[in-house]
Amino acid sequence: MDGNVYTFNEAIAAGYEPRDYLFDTAHLPTGTVHAYLDFKIWTKSGTGITCFFREDKTDKKFRLTVFRRKDIDVYALDDRLIDFKTCPLNLLYQLVSDRNGNGNIVLRQADIKDKISK
Repeated sequence: MDGNVYTFNEAIAAGYEPRDYLFDTAHLPTGTVHAYLDFKIWTKSGTGITCFFREDKTDKKFRLTVFRRKDIDVYALDDRLIDFKTCPLNLLYQLVSDRNGNGNIVLRQADIKDKISK
């Protein structure tokens, strides 16, 4: 595990179930949503990190991918405030997402909102 990102097999061995998290663009939230970051898995190519979130109010589970910035070696959004390779798990994040020109859901902003107790 690099940072706190799992490989797929490491996530399964740790008891996570990626299939429980929606990835169909028709079912992913857009706009502003508050969600807990449960775990993260490297994409097959290693150029992205798939983040597995659980919506605060509904417990709806979904996943969004953040890709490595080409100009610097971080996995961050345009504002570069959060490096998803090392950002903390089990915290409440405020996420802002929308559809791009291809109809895919794209994470535009992310901020850490609060800690939770486990």
